[in-house]
Amino acid sequence: MVHPDLASLYERYGYAVYRRCRYLLGTDDEAWDAVQEVFLRADAGLARFEGRASPRTWLDTIATRHCLNVLRAGRVRGGRGLTDAAALDEAGGLSDLYPAGDPAVVSALTVRTLLSQFDSQTQEAAVFYFVDELSQEDVATRVGLSVPTLRKRLNAFLERARRHLAGTDLAQRRRDGSSGSSGGASPLGGASPLGGADPAKRGGGAEQ
Repeated sequence: MVHPDLASLYERYGYAVYRRCRYLLGTDDEAWDAVQEVFLRADAGLARFEGRASPRTWLDTIATRHCLNVLRAGRVRGGRGLTDAAALDEAGGLSDLYPAGDPAVVSALTVRTLLSQFDSQTQEAAVFYFVDELSQEDVATRVGLSVPTLRKRLNAFLERARRHLAGTDLAQRRRDGSSGSSGGASPLGGASPLGGADPAKRGGGAEQ
């Protein structure tokens, strides 16, 4: 097969890789450093690229794994990274990457906030499933899990996300001085940013 050259990959997908790195790492400087590393790794792996996935999918996978490794290493070296979700949200607002009011912002921030509470495979799976909205079969292939095992991990992540959103909603109502149930849509209901991502309802496929 004809392999794409690095320059054409960067021209076509460079900004998409930057968005993924900025989302996970939170700052421009760290994101652009990561972009350089991602394309260096892509260059080293071009000869082995078999075309089973699209170049975009391949680059997204490299970027996600690299950025999660950076965050885990940051936690060990300097007490930063995945252990400090509040600092991540503070430093890495996504308003310049997503339209204002886009439910994807809340969903993406929720996933990113909870990543530190899970193992590396589940971290990758959560990003691919809840943020990229890939099917369970595609995610399972990427992270090396069976679909039933993946579904259990996604359900655990979703339950943690619902508790997080419920706590955030309650705290906001207390700050607003309101009590009782909110008049708007519950963050746990169908209007939830993660509400349509229930592993029991999307991309399940038959269990093997």
